[in-house]
Order: sequence, then C-alpha cells, then structure tokens
Amino acid sequence: MTRHLYLFLLALPLCGGELPAFRAHVVTSGLKMGYQLVAVDLNGDGKKDLIAVDERATELAWFENPTWERHVMASNAPRPINLDCFDYDGDGIPECVVATHFETSPEKSIGDVYLLKSGKDVRQPWTMRELDRIPTAHRLRWIDWNGDGKKVLLLSPLVGLTAKPPLYEGQTPVYLYRPGAWKRETVTEELHGIVHAIAPVDWTTHGQRLITASFDGLRLFEPKKGGGWKWTELSKGDPRKCPECGSSEVRLGKLGKQRFITAIEPWHGNQVVVYLPRGKSWKRIVIEDGMINAHALAVGDLDGDGRDEIVSGFRGKGFRLSVYQAEDKAGEHWKRTVLDDGGIAGADCKIEDFTGDGKADIVCIGASTANIKLYENLRR
Repeated sequence: MTRHLYLFLLALPLCGGELPAFRAHVVTSGLKMGYQLVAVDLNGDGKKDLIAVDERATELAWFENPTWERHVMASNAPRPINLDCFDYDGDGIPECVVATHFETSPEKSIGDVYLLKSGKDVRQPWTMRELDRIPTAHRLRWIDWNGDGKKVLLLSPLVGLTAKPPLYEGQTPVYLYRPGAWKRETVTEELHGIVHAIAPVDWTTHGQRLITASFDGLRLFEPKKGGGWKWTELSKGDPRKCPECGSSEVRLGKLGKQRFITAIEPWHGNQVVVYLPRGKSWKRIVIEDGMINAHALAVGDLDGDGRDEIVSGFRGKGFRLSVYQAEDKAGEHWKRTVLDDGGIAGADCKIEDFTGDGKADIVCIGASTANIKLYENLRR
C-alpha cells in the first residue's frame, strides 16, 4: 500500500542563507524499529529509492520513488543492522551487502554478512549469498580508495571479540573485502572499544579516505605506499572518561571552500559538534548539548548558497529533529531550528533531491516512532 500523506508545512524562519520551508510526507509508518536508510536508485529511473533497515524485522524492504510502494528484497534477514550498495559488476543494478543477526554482545551475535543481488525484476525478492560471519558486524561501507571507481567493501564490528560493557575494552578491527574474491583483509586493529561509525569521505583528489568515529575519537585512515594503511588523529572527541568518550557519528561538510567535520559525541550522546580546520589541528565547537541518545546525522546544502547545513536527531525522551545553520562565514556560530518536534525518533537521515526539482530534501527513519518521513524542500 502506498503512503504519501501531506502532514504539515514547516515555516522555518528566513535568516542568513534563508533556510527554506519544508513539507513533511509519510513514506511509511509500518516499521518496527527503524535504524538506517540507504538512498540508491534501484530501478534505473534516475530517482533515489529508499532501503529501510528495520532492526527488529526479519524482512528487508525498499520503497520505490515517487509512489513509495514497498517491495521486499529479502524475507529471511533477522536483526538487520546495516547495509550499503554499489554496482560492482556494471549491470546497471546495484548490489547490496547487509549485516544481520546483530547483537551488541559478541558471544550472542552471529553477525551474518550477506550479498544481495537482484534478478531481472528488482521488485521481486533478491538472492542472498553469505559472505562472512563477524560477531557484532555493525557498519558496511563501499569506498573508492584509488579514485578509479573500483570500490571495495569495508566492514566494522561494533566491538572486538572479548569486549564487555561498560568499557568494551579491547581492539576493534576494520575489515576490507574485494568484490569477487570476498576474502577478509584487515585494514586496522588499532581502534579500541566501541567503533560506531566508518565514513568514506572525499578528502583528496586521489580517492576517498576513511574517517572512523569510536571511543578513540575521530581518526583519518588512508592507504600507504607499498601496502597497508596509516591513520592520523583528527580529534579525541568528547574528553570525558569512557564510556562517555570519543565520537559516535561523523560526516564531512563544506562552508564554501572550507570543509568542516560534524560529529555526534560521545557514543549515543547528547552533543552535535563541529570541527573547523585550524592549521594541522581541528577546533572543536559544541553546537548542541541537549539531546538524548543522539543517532541521526546528515549534511547538505538546503538553501542553495554553497554552504552545508547539518541535520541531526535523537531517539531518547523528547525526541526531535533539528537543522543547524552557520551564522557566520567561518562557521564559529550555528543556529538551531527545530524541523520536527516529537514526530520522529531520528535514527538516520539522508539529504538528497528525492522529488526531482533540483533542491535538497531530507528523509529520516524513526526508531521507536517506527516511521520514515520525507521533508520536501520548498525553496523557491
């Protein structure tokens, strides 16, 4: 059944870069516990569809743009936690890799990793092939290390095999898989405790690099000449003692020609943080500290001025979704505007043009609210 309801018009104040108004649409309200959204064109019509990772479901489904009709990709995918897609065989339909059977405790987590491949009709169930089993497999991301379009798959478990709460002590690896061979390779074993996010970023003109968000804070990984990988510390994140330490989510944005990093800190924390480049270091600025169990984070240019805004939401009591906009050229000061107060317990958000009008829209998935909502950009 298609769900496409106009709920309300959000009249956001016009200031600075003139943040536009948004109209909210319900894509679905039939989830169990939303966790992740993947925006990807699955049927080749040029429109970004939505794959919903519902962590308490056994089905993996996608919603077809623009009607948002629901299609089942896989019906035997219990406790899915993360997914990413890339057309590595060049047939025009992206392949997807999903991590299932997730639990935070290594001894209880199977961590099945499956390759999903479509037949001729993407609307029919996809085939599933098991690639690996990694207890607490938690993040999957395709990355173009070399800048040649030949991506490899990265996988990070949440914690290492011996980790126990509350400190989750021990080393947590990041693995790599090359399409076709699917042999597990190690990128690093030098992260510690909880590794919550791995984010491929366009850092140089010679391929993507990887930023990790963990108890160690933010680190930048890049390949070394002759093989292997090296890392650079960008920030230790939240300076408090673990487990209220480090970083949880991370995204790279830009303010004109200047880039910035934004993060949720600490793990499932209360803060939205902006990092600004200052020589070889990064200045840490907390622009929000009133969230509970924060999880959703996205960046994108919502007002068309060449400067990115930040969208963030939290899943805890009093949940809300907000937009943060830089009020000065340098990005030292940010203004918050509430986008949705109580309507979605934001677990993940994406900023893309979903309506085909050339403007960046916002789409988010809710945890306890069990919904997906599209916020249509009404900028003139």
